[in-house]
Amino acid sequence: MKRLSFFRESLAHYQGASRARKLVILLLSVAAAMLVGSVLILAVGANPLEAYYYMLIRPVTSISSIGEVAMYFTPLLLVGIGVAFAFHAKLSNLGGEGQMLFGALGMTLVGIPPVGEALGMWSLPLGILLGILMGALWAAVAGFFRVRFNASEIVVTLMLNYIAKQFISYVVFYPLRSGAEPQSARIVASLPKLYEGSRINWGVILALLLTVGYAVVIRRTRFGYHLRALGGSRRAAEYSGVKKNRYYFLALALSGALCGLAGAVQISGNTMRLMEGVAGDFGFSGIVVAMLGSLHPAGMVIAALFMALLEAGSMTMQVRTGIPVSFTSVLEALIVLFILLGMAISAAQSKRKKVSKT
Repeated sequence: MKRLSFFRESLAHYQGASRARKLVILLLSVAAAMLVGSVLILAVGANPLEAYYYMLIRPVTSISSIGEVAMYFTPLLLVGIGVAFAFHAKLSNLGGEGQMLFGALGMTLVGIPPVGEALGMWSLPLGILLGILMGALWAAVAGFFRVRFNASEIVVTLMLNYIAKQFISYVVFYPLRSGAEPQSARIVASLPKLYEGSRINWGVILALLLTVGYAVVIRRTRFGYHLRALGGSRRAAEYSGVKKNRYYFLALALSGALCGLAGAVQISGNTMRLMEGVAGDFGFSGIVVAMLGSLHPAGMVIAALFMALLEAGSMTMQVRTGIPVSFTSVLEALIVLFILLGMAISAAQSKRKKVSKT
């Protein structure tokens, strides 16, 4: 618990740091991660410059490949925004994967026949709404344990991920199975394409609009002010009349709602059917987006784009250079590690300065 407390204190200090310091930490973290990644690439006998070319530049050289980037960008940004809402209240939602899976299940239940056929085009908005609700409810479980029993939301959300994965596995193997493969039937209605011949759909626009909404809520509303107050100082927030338990619960539920929306968009815009692994690594990668974007709306858009490039370019990198797709996960983990290290060093320096002044 001391380690979790230190992580929260470091995160709170990082949120209160100047933009210049945040930018330095982020840039150094990415540079350090890519430098270590280069050493690993050299260790397997490949060229780091070639590998990073196929990973970061090749995905934006054609309309079809840009569509692949968009396929990753949308859920990454939505999960990142969701995680950011929790971070503002000094909470850590590590359950984005489970919440995405339940959001995907909500879209599937409304979208597949016979319900989808009966509803027609209405199955799309209703499925998205049900996905949002189911994601919020799954995150609210962690909110309840946090408020009622003061349980660590980090542990609870992680455990809920495993429950969600096993439940979805059961669903696609038995009650919703359609055909020989363990997957549901195809949904009736899907998100319209923005450009024919590409996988870019209206989910991208929805994610960008919600990023603007996130900025307005955090900076221009009472709810956002109270979240930031809790993230800055819980005691000060309580003295000013903020009911911490209510806002903890709402922050996690809202975080889960956005992750659930990511799952619904993943089904209605990309896979078109529910299957195992439909949430991929978006739960973890969304945390990277929030941290790399420094919880800033524009920063998270840039971070989501960067992460989407990594994901979209990993397959081409594997084919061209022989470096496995799993290298992307290693690079993401290195980025998080160096960001946390930078946060810890920055917080320790701040404490030393306070001690020396006293």
